[in-house]
Amino acid sequence: MKLMHRRSFLKGSALAALAAARSSAFAAETPAPSEKEAAAGRPLVTTTPTLQIPAPTSMGVAWGVGAKATGFVDVGSKADLSDARRVFAGDGGLKALDDAALSVRLTELAPDSVYYYRTGTLPIDFQGAYKIFPGAPVLSEIYSFRTMGPSASASFAVINDTHENDKAFAQLAEKIEALKPAVTVWNGDLCNWLDQMPKMVQSLLNPGRCKFAVSRPFLFVPGNHDYRGALARELPRLLMTREPSERESNYWKLGRNFAVRQGEIALIGLDTGEDKPDNRSEWGALAQFTPYRELQARWLADALEGPEIKAAPFVVAFCHIPLVDDAPGANPGDLAEGYASWQRSCRELWAPLFEKHGVQLVVTAHRHAFRFDAPAAGRSWAQVVGGSGCELMKPDRALTVLEGKVVDRQLKLIAHDLTSGTILGEYAFKPRVP
Repeated sequence: MKLMHRRSFLKGSALAALAAARSSAFAAETPAPSEKEAAAGRPLVTTTPTLQIPAPTSMGVAWGVGAKATGFVDVGSKADLSDARRVFAGDGGLKALDDAALSVRLTELAPDSVYYYRTGTLPIDFQGAYKIFPGAPVLSEIYSFRTMGPSASASFAVINDTHENDKAFAQLAEKIEALKPAVTVWNGDLCNWLDQMPKMVQSLLNPGRCKFAVSRPFLFVPGNHDYRGALARELPRLLMTREPSERESNYWKLGRNFAVRQGEIALIGLDTGEDKPDNRSEWGALAQFTPYRELQARWLADALEGPEIKAAPFVVAFCHIPLVDDAPGANPGDLAEGYASWQRSCRELWAPLFEKHGVQLVVTAHRHAFRFDAPAAGRSWAQVVGGSGCELMKPDRALTVLEGKVVDRQLKLIAHDLTSGTILGEYAFKPRVP
Protein backbone atom coordinates (compact mmCIF):
# COMPACT_ATOMS: atom_id res chain seq x y z
CA MET A 1 0.00 0.00 0.00
CA LYS A 2 1.38 3.47 -0.88
CA LEU A 3 2.37 5.74 1.99
CA MET A 4 1.58 9.43 2.04
CA HIS A 5 3.51 11.65 -0.37
CA ARG A 6 3.44 15.17 1.03
CA ARG A 7 4.55 17.26 -1.93
CA SER A 8 0.95 18.02 -2.83
CA PHE A 9 0.20 18.82 0.81
CA LEU A 10 3.20 21.15 1.05
CA LYS A 11 2.36 22.76 -2.28
CA GLY A 12 -1.12 23.50 -0.97
CA SER A 13 0.40 24.85 2.22
CA ALA A 14 2.66 27.19 0.23
CA LEU A 15 -0.31 28.52 -1.74
CA ALA A 16 -2.25 28.97 1.49
CA ALA A 17 0.70 30.85 2.98
CA LEU A 18 0.84 33.16 -0.07
CA ALA A 19 -2.87 33.83 0.24
CA ALA A 20 -2.45 34.51 3.94
CA ALA A 21 0.38 36.95 3.22
CA ARG A 22 -1.81 38.86 0.76
CA SER A 23 -4.64 38.85 3.28
CA SER A 24 -2.28 40.17 5.96
CA ALA A 25 -1.14 42.98 3.66
CA PHE A 26 -4.76 43.97 3.12
CA ALA A 27 -5.48 43.75 6.84
CA ALA A 28 -2.55 46.06 7.58
CA GLU A 29 -4.32 48.76 5.56
CA THR A 30 -7.65 48.19 7.32
CA PRO A 31 -8.31 49.48 10.86
CA ALA A 32 -8.57 46.62 13.33
CA PRO A 33 -12.07 46.23 14.82
CA SER A 34 -12.50 46.92 18.50
CA GLU A 35 -12.86 44.02 20.90
CA LYS A 36 -16.60 44.63 21.23
CA GLU A 37 -17.01 44.83 17.45
CA ALA A 38 -15.05 41.60 16.95
CA ALA A 39 -17.19 39.76 19.50
CA ALA A 40 -20.49 41.27 18.39
CA GLY A 41 -20.98 38.83 15.52
CA ARG A 42 -20.21 35.70 17.57
CA PRO A 43 -22.49 33.92 20.02
CA LEU A 44 -21.35 33.79 23.63
CA VAL A 45 -21.05 29.97 23.55
CA THR A 46 -19.48 28.74 20.32
CA THR A 47 -19.22 24.96 20.87
CA THR A 48 -20.81 22.18 22.83
CA PRO A 49 -18.76 20.80 25.76
CA THR A 50 -15.95 18.34 25.12
CA LEU A 51 -14.84 15.76 27.68
CA GLN A 52 -11.05 15.58 27.86
CA ILE A 53 -8.19 13.87 29.74
CA PRO A 54 -10.40 11.39 31.60
CA ALA A 55 -9.14 9.51 34.64
CA PRO A 56 -10.74 7.22 37.23
CA THR A 57 -11.41 10.07 39.67
CA SER A 58 -11.48 13.15 37.42
CA MET A 59 -12.74 14.52 34.11
CA GLY A 60 -11.92 17.62 32.08
CA VAL A 61 -14.61 19.71 30.40
CA ALA A 62 -13.80 22.43 27.84
CA TRP A 63 -15.97 24.55 25.56
CA GLY A 64 -15.61 27.51 23.22
CA VAL A 65 -16.74 31.07 23.91
CA GLY A 66 -17.06 34.07 21.60
CA ALA A 67 -16.50 36.92 24.05
CA LYS A 68 -14.87 37.56 27.40
CA ALA A 69 -16.50 35.20 29.84
CA THR A 70 -16.07 33.05 32.88
CA GLY A 71 -17.86 29.79 33.50
CA PHE A 72 -18.60 26.73 35.58
CA VAL A 73 -19.69 23.12 35.40
CA ASP A 74 -22.54 21.69 37.49
CA VAL A 75 -21.89 17.99 38.13
CA GLY A 76 -23.85 15.39 40.08
CA SER A 77 -24.96 11.78 40.15
CA LYS A 78 -28.64 12.54 39.49
CA ALA A 79 -30.00 13.20 36.02
CA ASP A 80 -31.80 16.36 37.10
CA LEU A 81 -28.64 17.69 38.81
CA SER A 82 -30.56 18.10 42.07
CA ASP A 83 -27.44 16.94 43.93
CA ALA A 84 -25.00 18.90 41.76
CA ARG A 85 -21.99 20.86 42.94
CA ARG A 86 -20.72 23.83 40.98
CA VAL A 87 -17.07 24.02 39.94
CA PHE A 88 -15.80 27.27 38.41
CA ALA A 89 -13.08 27.59 35.81
CA GLY A 90 -9.86 29.10 37.09
CA ASP A 91 -7.09 28.58 39.61
CA GLY A 92 -6.19 30.16 42.92
CA GLY A 93 -8.13 33.26 43.92
CA LEU A 94 -9.27 34.21 40.43
CA LYS A 95 -11.88 32.62 38.25
CA ALA A 96 -10.98 32.19 34.59
CA LEU A 97 -11.59 35.01 32.10
CA ASP A 98 -11.18 34.12 28.45
CA ASP A 99 -12.54 35.06 25.05
CA ALA A 100 -11.74 31.77 23.28
CA ALA A 101 -12.46 28.81 25.56
CA LEU A 102 -13.12 27.82 29.15
CA SER A 103 -12.19 24.60 30.90
CA VAL A 104 -12.96 22.97 34.23
CA ARG A 105 -11.27 19.96 35.82
CA LEU A 106 -13.81 17.91 37.82
CA THR A 107 -12.13 16.03 40.66
CA GLU A 108 -13.10 13.80 43.59
CA LEU A 109 -15.17 11.54 41.32
CA ALA A 110 -15.65 7.80 41.82
CA PRO A 111 -14.13 5.30 39.33
CA ASP A 112 -16.41 3.63 36.79
CA SER A 113 -19.37 5.82 37.75
CA VAL A 114 -21.95 7.78 35.78
CA TYR A 115 -22.20 11.54 36.29
CA TYR A 116 -24.42 14.22 34.81
CA TYR A 117 -23.20 17.70 33.99
CA ARG A 118 -23.89 20.98 32.27
CA THR A 119 -21.79 24.04 31.57
CA GLY A 120 -22.60 27.62 32.51
CA THR A 121 -21.10 30.63 30.73
CA LEU A 122 -21.23 34.17 32.13
CA PRO A 123 -20.36 37.10 29.85
CA ILE A 124 -18.11 39.63 31.54
CA ASP A 125 -18.08 43.31 30.61
CA PHE A 126 -14.61 44.23 31.87
CA GLN A 127 -14.36 48.03 31.69
CA GLY A 128 -11.71 48.55 34.33
CA ALA A 129 -10.22 47.30 37.61
CA TYR A 130 -13.40 48.17 39.55
CA LYS A 131 -15.82 48.32 36.64
CA ILE A 132 -16.58 44.65 35.96
CA PHE A 133 -20.13 43.67 35.08
CA PRO A 134 -21.15 39.97 34.81
CA GLY A 135 -24.12 38.95 32.71
CA ALA A 136 -26.63 36.17 33.26
CA PRO A 137 -25.27 32.63 32.86
CA VAL A 138 -26.02 30.69 29.68
CA LEU A 139 -26.61 27.03 30.54
CA SER A 140 -25.96 24.10 28.25
CA GLU A 141 -28.05 20.97 27.95
CA ILE A 142 -27.49 18.28 30.57
CA TYR A 143 -25.12 15.54 29.42
CA SER A 144 -23.61 12.48 31.09
CA PHE A 145 -20.30 10.64 31.22
CA ARG A 146 -18.74 7.59 32.86
CA THR A 147 -15.37 7.75 34.57
CA MET A 148 -12.54 5.35 33.85
CA GLY A 149 -11.26 2.59 36.13
CA PRO A 150 -10.06 -1.03 36.37
CA SER A 151 -13.63 -2.34 36.42
CA ALA A 152 -14.92 -0.14 33.59
CA SER A 153 -15.73 -1.23 30.05
CA ALA A 154 -12.51 -2.28 28.30
CA SER A 155 -12.77 -0.56 24.93
CA PHE A 156 -11.27 2.32 22.96
CA ALA A 157 -11.25 3.86 19.49
CA VAL A 158 -8.44 5.70 17.74
CA ILE A 159 -8.56 8.44 15.12
CA ASN A 160 -5.58 10.37 13.77
CA ASP A 161 -4.32 12.91 11.24
CA THR A 162 -7.64 14.70 10.93
CA HIS A 163 -5.92 17.95 9.79
CA GLU A 164 -8.97 20.19 10.26
CA ASN A 165 -11.05 18.33 7.66
CA ASP A 166 -14.59 18.75 8.99
CA LYS A 167 -16.25 16.63 6.31
CA ALA A 168 -14.00 13.67 7.04
CA PHE A 169 -14.26 14.19 10.79
CA ALA A 170 -18.04 14.04 10.65
CA GLN A 171 -17.75 10.54 9.17
CA LEU A 172 -15.25 9.52 11.84
CA ALA A 173 -17.54 10.84 14.57
CA GLU A 174 -20.49 8.93 13.13
CA LYS A 175 -18.48 5.70 13.23
CA ILE A 176 -17.36 6.35 16.80
CA GLU A 177 -20.97 6.93 17.79
CA ALA A 178 -21.85 3.55 16.29
CA LEU A 179 -18.94 1.74 18.02
CA LYS A 180 -19.59 3.43 21.38
CA PRO A 181 -16.07 3.07 22.80
CA ALA A 182 -15.47 3.99 26.42
CA VAL A 183 -12.77 6.45 25.34
CA THR A 184 -11.37 7.78 22.05
CA VAL A 185 -7.69 8.48 21.49
CA TRP A 186 -7.11 11.40 19.11
CA ASN A 187 -3.63 10.38 17.99
CA GLY A 188 -2.11 13.58 16.70
CA ASP A 189 -2.08 16.04 13.81
CA LEU A 190 -5.42 17.51 14.71
CA CYS A 191 -4.30 20.70 12.97
CA ASN A 192 -2.16 21.80 10.06
CA TRP A 193 -0.67 24.61 12.13
CA LEU A 194 -1.89 26.88 14.90
CA ASP A 195 -2.17 30.54 14.00
CA GLN A 196 -5.80 31.69 14.30
CA MET A 197 -7.63 31.21 17.58
CA PRO A 198 -11.24 31.27 16.27
CA LYS A 199 -10.32 28.58 13.72
CA MET A 200 -8.53 26.57 16.41
CA VAL A 201 -11.60 26.67 18.66
CA GLN A 202 -13.78 25.18 15.93
CA SER A 203 -11.18 22.64 14.75
CA LEU A 204 -10.41 21.33 18.24
CA LEU A 205 -13.61 21.82 20.22
CA ASN A 206 -16.18 21.53 17.45
CA PRO A 207 -14.60 19.27 14.80
CA GLY A 208 -17.01 18.13 12.11
CA ARG A 209 -19.58 20.50 13.62
CA CYS A 210 -20.93 17.57 15.60
CA LYS A 211 -21.28 16.67 19.27
CA PHE A 212 -18.09 14.65 19.21
CA ALA A 213 -17.21 14.30 22.90
CA VAL A 214 -20.14 15.46 25.02
CA SER A 215 -20.64 11.99 26.54
CA ARG A 216 -17.57 9.94 25.63
CA PRO A 217 -14.22 11.54 26.46
CA PHE A 218 -11.08 11.69 24.39
CA LEU A 219 -7.39 11.45 25.19
CA PHE A 220 -5.14 13.70 23.13
CA VAL A 221 -1.74 12.56 21.86
CA PRO A 222 0.16 15.40 20.13
CA GLY A 223 1.36 15.09 16.56
CA ASN A 224 4.15 17.01 14.87
CA HIS A 225 1.73 19.45 13.20
CA ASP A 226 0.22 20.30 16.58
CA TYR A 227 3.50 22.01 17.50
CA ARG A 228 3.56 24.34 14.52
CA GLY A 229 2.43 27.93 14.28
CA ALA A 230 2.62 31.13 16.30
CA LEU A 231 -0.19 29.99 18.63
CA ALA A 232 1.11 26.47 19.35
CA ARG A 233 1.85 27.53 22.92
CA GLU A 234 -1.80 28.51 23.33
CA LEU A 235 -3.00 24.94 22.76
CA PRO A 236 -3.60 24.24 26.50
CA ARG A 237 -6.34 26.89 26.44
CA LEU A 238 -8.34 24.43 24.33
CA LEU A 239 -6.87 20.97 24.91
CA MET A 240 -6.37 20.51 28.62
CA THR A 241 -3.26 19.10 30.25
CA ARG A 242 -3.04 16.90 33.32
CA GLU A 243 -3.11 18.61 36.68
CA PRO A 244 0.26 18.70 38.51
CA SER A 245 -1.35 16.71 41.33
CA GLU A 246 -1.88 13.84 38.89
CA ARG A 247 1.84 13.16 38.46
CA GLU A 248 5.05 13.18 40.47
CA SER A 249 6.80 16.52 40.82
CA ASN A 250 9.69 15.26 38.66
CA TYR A 251 7.25 15.06 35.76
CA TRP A 252 5.18 18.23 36.12
CA LYS A 253 6.32 19.29 32.65
CA LEU A 254 4.72 16.20 31.11
CA GLY A 255 1.13 17.36 31.00
CA ARG A 256 0.40 15.43 27.81
CA ASN A 257 1.48 11.96 28.97
CA PHE A 258 -1.04 9.59 30.49
CA ALA A 259 -1.11 6.13 32.05
CA VAL A 260 -4.69 5.14 32.88
CA ARG A 261 -6.77 2.00 33.21
CA GLN A 262 -9.84 1.40 31.10
CA GLY A 263 -11.07 -1.93 32.35
CA GLU A 264 -8.51 -4.62 31.58
CA ILE A 265 -6.52 -2.30 29.32
CA ALA A 266 -3.77 0.07 30.44
CA LEU A 267 -3.56 3.03 28.06
CA ILE A 268 -0.18 4.76 27.84
CA GLY A 269 0.19 8.11 26.05
CA LEU A 270 3.59 9.20 24.71
CA ASP A 271 4.62 12.24 22.68
CA THR A 272 7.06 11.77 19.79
CA GLY A 273 7.19 15.53 19.18
CA GLU A 274 8.35 17.01 15.88
CA ASP A 275 9.45 15.00 12.84
CA LYS A 276 12.84 16.73 12.39
CA PRO A 277 15.84 17.17 14.72
CA ASP A 278 15.93 20.13 17.11
CA ASN A 279 18.87 21.77 15.33
CA ARG A 280 17.13 22.04 11.97
CA SER A 281 16.72 25.61 10.69
CA GLU A 282 12.96 25.21 10.33
CA TRP A 283 12.49 25.54 14.10
CA GLY A 284 14.36 28.85 14.38
CA ALA A 285 16.19 27.65 17.52
CA LEU A 286 12.85 27.10 19.32
CA ALA A 287 12.78 23.27 19.50
CA GLN A 288 13.96 21.17 22.45
CA PHE A 289 12.32 17.81 21.92
CA THR A 290 15.41 15.73 22.74
CA PRO A 291 15.36 16.35 26.54
CA TYR A 292 11.56 16.16 26.44
CA ARG A 293 11.67 12.61 25.02
CA GLU A 294 14.34 11.61 27.54
CA LEU A 295 12.20 12.85 30.42
CA GLN A 296 9.29 10.83 29.05
CA ALA A 297 11.47 7.70 29.17
CA ARG A 298 12.05 8.24 32.90
CA TRP A 299 8.33 8.87 33.39
CA LEU A 300 7.45 5.74 31.38
CA ALA A 301 9.70 3.57 33.55
CA ASP A 302 7.84 4.74 36.64
CA ALA A 303 4.38 4.67 35.06
CA LEU A 304 4.71 1.05 33.95
CA GLU A 305 5.56 0.12 37.55
CA GLY A 306 2.35 1.70 38.87
CA PRO A 307 0.15 -0.88 40.65
CA GLU A 308 -2.92 -0.53 38.41
CA ILE A 309 -0.86 -0.43 35.21
CA LYS A 310 1.27 -3.36 36.31
CA ALA A 311 -1.83 -5.43 37.06
CA ALA A 312 -3.47 -4.80 33.67
CA PRO A 313 -3.72 -7.88 31.41
CA PHE A 314 -3.22 -5.67 28.34
CA VAL A 315 -0.96 -2.65 27.85
CA VAL A 316 -1.35 -0.45 24.77
CA ALA A 317 0.90 2.54 24.08
CA PHE A 318 -0.07 5.42 21.80
CA CYS A 319 2.22 7.87 20.00
CA HIS A 320 1.90 9.80 16.78
CA ILE A 321 5.06 9.01 14.79
CA PRO A 322 5.77 5.28 14.28
CA LEU A 323 8.60 3.60 16.15
CA VAL A 324 9.15 0.98 13.43
CA ASP A 325 9.52 1.26 9.65
CA ASP A 326 11.40 -1.43 7.74
CA ALA A 327 10.91 0.17 4.32
CA PRO A 328 14.20 0.82 2.51
CA GLY A 329 15.30 4.41 3.00
CA ALA A 330 12.67 5.18 5.64
CA ASN A 331 13.78 8.37 7.41
CA PRO A 332 14.37 7.73 11.15
CA GLY A 333 13.83 11.36 12.10
CA ASP A 334 17.40 12.27 13.06
CA LEU A 335 18.76 13.15 9.60
CA ALA A 336 19.78 16.55 8.27
CA GLU A 337 17.18 16.41 5.51
CA GLY A 338 13.60 15.25 5.07
CA TYR A 339 11.01 14.38 7.68
CA ALA A 340 10.61 11.32 9.89
CA SER A 341 8.90 8.20 8.65
CA TRP A 342 9.62 6.84 12.12
CA GLN A 343 11.36 8.03 15.29
CA ARG A 344 14.59 6.18 16.01
CA SER A 345 15.39 8.26 19.11
CA CYS A 346 12.02 7.44 20.70
CA ARG A 347 12.36 3.77 19.91
CA GLU A 348 15.81 3.63 21.50
CA LEU A 349 14.47 5.34 24.63
CA TRP A 350 11.12 3.60 25.03
CA ALA A 351 11.32 0.16 23.36
CA PRO A 352 13.48 -1.45 26.08
CA LEU A 353 10.76 -0.53 28.58
CA PHE A 354 8.09 -2.03 26.30
CA GLU A 355 10.06 -5.28 26.29
CA LYS A 356 10.66 -5.28 30.03
CA HIS A 357 7.01 -4.70 30.92
CA GLY A 358 5.31 -6.75 28.23
CA VAL A 359 3.63 -3.98 26.25
CA GLN A 360 1.70 -5.82 23.54
CA LEU A 361 0.72 -3.09 21.09
CA VAL A 362 1.90 0.37 20.02
CA VAL A 363 -0.68 2.44 18.11
CA THR A 364 0.80 5.12 15.84
CA ALA A 365 -0.22 7.42 12.99
CA HIS A 366 1.57 10.08 10.86
CA ARG A 367 1.86 8.17 7.56
CA HIS A 368 -1.76 8.54 6.38
CA ALA A 369 -1.88 4.89 5.30
CA PHE A 370 -2.86 1.85 7.36
CA ARG A 371 -0.16 -0.67 8.20
CA PHE A 372 0.26 -3.48 10.72
CA ASP A 373 3.74 -4.55 11.82
CA ALA A 374 3.62 -7.91 13.59
CA PRO A 375 6.15 -8.72 16.34
CA ALA A 376 9.54 -9.63 14.94
CA ALA A 377 12.95 -10.78 16.09
CA GLY A 378 14.13 -8.48 18.85
CA ARG A 379 10.69 -6.84 19.13
CA SER A 380 7.94 -8.59 21.06
CA TRP A 381 5.32 -5.86 20.55
CA ALA A 382 3.21 -5.20 17.49
CA GLN A 383 2.75 -1.80 15.89
CA VAL A 384 -0.30 -0.54 14.02
CA VAL A 385 -0.22 2.63 11.92
CA GLY A 386 -3.60 4.33 11.60
CA GLY A 387 -4.72 5.28 8.11
CA SER A 388 -5.83 8.66 6.90
CA GLY A 389 -8.13 10.71 9.03
CA CYS A 390 -8.55 13.62 6.65
CA GLU A 391 -8.50 12.62 2.98
CA LEU A 392 -11.57 11.56 1.05
CA MET A 393 -12.08 10.08 -2.40
CA LYS A 394 -8.45 9.05 -2.95
CA PRO A 395 -7.86 5.51 -4.24
CA ASP A 396 -4.72 4.94 -2.14
CA ARG A 397 -6.19 6.32 1.10
CA ALA A 398 -8.58 4.83 3.62
CA LEU A 399 -10.43 6.88 6.20
CA THR A 400 -9.91 4.67 9.24
CA VAL A 401 -11.05 4.17 12.81
CA LEU A 402 -9.14 1.67 14.95
CA GLU A 403 -11.25 -0.16 17.50
CA GLY A 404 -9.88 -2.00 20.52
CA LYS A 405 -11.92 -4.11 22.91
CA VAL A 406 -11.54 -7.08 25.22
CA VAL A 407 -13.57 -10.08 24.05
CA ASP A 408 -13.27 -13.62 25.44
CA ARG A 409 -10.17 -12.70 27.45
CA GLN A 410 -8.36 -11.37 24.39
CA LEU A 411 -7.68 -7.84 23.23
CA LYS A 412 -9.07 -7.51 19.74
CA LEU A 413 -7.96 -4.74 17.40
CA ILE A 414 -10.17 -4.04 14.39
CA ALA A 415 -9.21 -1.58 11.64
CA HIS A 416 -12.34 -0.10 10.06
CA ASP A 417 -12.11 1.38 6.56
CA LEU A 418 -14.84 4.01 6.32
CA THR A 419 -14.07 4.70 2.66
CA SER A 420 -15.07 1.22 1.47
CA GLY A 421 -17.11 0.12 4.46
CA THR A 422 -14.85 -2.88 4.97
CA ILE A 423 -12.44 -4.10 7.62
CA LEU A 424 -8.75 -3.73 6.83
CA GLY A 425 -7.63 -6.24 9.43
CA GLU A 426 -8.41 -7.94 12.74
CA TYR A 427 -5.75 -8.87 15.30
CA ALA A 428 -5.89 -10.59 18.69
CA PHE A 429 -3.57 -10.32 21.68
CA LYS A 430 -3.40 -12.67 24.63
CA PRO A 431 -3.09 -11.39 28.21
CA ARG A 432 0.49 -10.67 29.16
CA VAL A 433 2.22 -12.89 31.70
CA PRO A 434 2.77 -11.02 35.00
